[in-house]
This record gives sequence, C-alpha cells and structure tokens, in this order.
Amino acid sequence: MTATIPHNRPTVGKEEAAAAAKVIETGYLAGGQQTPLFEDEICEFLGLPAGHAVAVTSGSSALFLALKVLGLGQRPVAIPSYVCSSLKHACVMNQCRPTYLDNQADLPVVDTTSATNASALIYPYMYGFASALPSHQCVIEDLAQALGASYGGQKLGTLGDIGVLSFYATKMLTSGGQGGMLVSKDKAMIDAARDFLEFDQRVDDQARFNLHITEVQAAIGRVQLRRLPDFIEKRAELWDIYQSYGLPLLDINDNKAQHVRYRVIVKTPSPENLVKFLHQQQVTAINPFNETELLDKGSINAAKLCRQTVSLPLYPSLTLEQAKYIAEHTRIGLDL
Repeated sequence: MTATIPHNRPTVGKEEAAAAAKVIETGYLAGGQQTPLFEDEICEFLGLPAGHAVAVTSGSSALFLALKVLGLGQRPVAIPSYVCSSLKHACVMNQCRPTYLDNQADLPVVDTTSATNASALIYPYMYGFASALPSHQCVIEDLAQALGASYGGQKLGTLGDIGVLSFYATKMLTSGGQGGMLVSKDKAMIDAARDFLEFDQRVDDQARFNLHITEVQAAIGRVQLRRLPDFIEKRAELWDIYQSYGLPLLDINDNKAQHVRYRVIVKTPSPENLVKFLHQQQVTAINPFNETELLDKGSINAAKLCRQTVSLPLYPSLTLEQAKYIAEHTRIGLDL
C-alpha cells in the first residue's frame, strides 16, 4: 500500500458531471425545475408528502432556518456538547440561549434528562446511529450524519417537528460540495421557511435572506439521492469488514434501530498512538472529536469519549481490499 488512504472523500463521478453539464446547457442556473424536483424526491425518500421540504445552501443554513421558523429567539435551546459547533452558531444567530447537554455514558448519544426547561431540543444522530427520539415539546432532528437511517420503521427526520439535512461534500450524499434541506410533517413550517427565502418584489417589511441552492447543486443532489441506497449498502459492507476483524467498534444494539454507517469508530485507550501507527501505514485516521471542540468543557461523558476513540476511513469509494488492509493494521496497532 503506497498511496495514502484518506480518512474521507466524496463519491462522485460521470453521472453527476453529466447532470451538472445538462443544467449548464439549458441556461437555467436558478429558478428552474431541478430544485423543486430534488425537494420532492427527498420527501418521497423520507415518506413525506410532496412540498414538505425546502432546499438551502448548507446544513448550517437549515439549522438557522429551523430555529427561525419555530420562533425561538431569546428562548433556551438544548444542544449536546459533543457536536459540530454549527448548532451553537445557529442558536446565537437567532438570539437563542444554548444550553448544553452531556452524552450518555460511553455513547455518542445525547443525554436529554436535563433538557426539560428548554423551549426546544436539537437532537443529532451522531455517526449515523439511529435512536429513539426523546419526548420534548419541540424537537429539531439533525440528520447531518444519518440520512437514510430509521427507527421503529420510520425514517429519521420525520419523527420530530423539523428535520435538518446536510449535503456537504463528504456526507451521506452531496449536492456538489455544499447544500442542505429542511423537512417537516407540518407544511406550515415549510411554507414559513420558503417565505423567508423569497424576498424579491415583497411589499411588507419582514426580514428575509437568500439561502437558495443552485440548479446545478440540485441536479447533482438528485443523482446522489438515486445512488444513496447503494452508498448505504456499501458503507454497511465496509463496516462489516471492520467488525469481522474483531475490532472494538463503537455500536448501538437496538432492534428498532436501522443505522447507517457514516463513521466507523474504534475504541482505544491510546488514540494518539493508533493514529500515528496508521499514518506510518499510509492510512489517515483521526480522533473524531477532540476535547477542545466540546461546547461545554464540563461534559464528563463526552470528554471521556473524546479520549477513547479513533475514526477509520469509511466511504463508498473505499475498496474492500483497502478496508481489509486498514482493519488488519488497526488490529496490529491496537496490540502495540
């Protein structure tokens, strides 16, 4: 193995390029049919009626918009400490007051027992793990890493009040590097979100903002969505290879959960040593979450998880032979 195996990479090809080129040839780069088609196809995939999604520029934009249409300004919003900082930024941009939650012990699942006083809860499904949605008066589901997962036979993103999707370059699917979407069973939420985006020729004095994706992005996203079932299957196949080598993988056993394998996380008391060893074998592994990234430094369980985990390469374009090579050397590195 001579070339370094990256930790993650987009899975795009000729079909995506052809779809983008076709849009460019039409000259309709904005305001065409690709975006509404993409939105409705996401609805169909999730089991929602057509018209219950609105595409935006990023997952962060979708988070911002979810909080905006829920009218949560000045109110407390509970978010996990062990999560991307975009959740905090979305709260601050809406003038919400973020309150931070620790993880459950030894799991990347937020402990919601102390969220009772918050007006809303943002609930991310870290690493693609599906879990039961906690009871709360208002829940925003964050599917940035879990598009395609389900719980109790129902797709994640349709269990709470609003679902937020990310189409960043290395997520479950991409719309060309950036992109996101807001979905909801409540059509009024989607109508309010769409109203916020449409500011041209409006005669009222409501504040609005342009967060639209382009037709090229939507066309690429549509191709990726058609490929998503194969992506999910390939990720599961790769994850099974890692598991077959007896590696101590982070997992959640729940017969109601159908996970998607966005990440493969190895538990180890010496993550720095394993990352360094794999680097010497031309494999890029990372600590998936550093303690300095925690939104609340007092989150004991989250901090412990940071000190005990390494993320290995897992993406649809990774070959089975590469996965076996990585698994074999990970097993060696764990024994050193």
